[in-house]
Amino acid sequence: MTASNYLLLLFTSLILAFFKTPDKAKNNHMDVFAGITLDGKELIVKKGCTLCHHPVKKIIGPAFKDIASKYNGNAEKILNFLEGKAQPIVHPEEFQYMKPVLSQMKHATKEERTALAKYIAGIK
Repeated sequence: MTASNYLLLLFTSLILAFFKTPDKAKNNHMDVFAGITLDGKELIVKKGCTLCHHPVKKIIGPAFKDIASKYNGNAEKILNFLEGKAQPIVHPEEFQYMKPVLSQMKHATKEERTALAKYIAGIK
């Protein structure tokens, strides 16, 4: 692991350790989701997904619309990934950086994971 990759992983871990719910002011890019009323919208923010993922553009992690596209809008396949039952198909070479974050999905309920998967799958 290069020094810059290590720093990125460390930075991401620190953010997740200190901020359970991101500040709404820091997530003003969520306007893209205006008018969508699924539980997944709230969970995306509550679970801290928006620290690394943006609705339509790549920041640290891939955009949600790119994830939905790679999975062909299939919520079940996204759910399998969130539950650790499937390998990543979106930037698998970067998966090592998401592993610590994804491990926190085991603390989410099945309903929460399902809502997240359905919500991500529906983003265009």
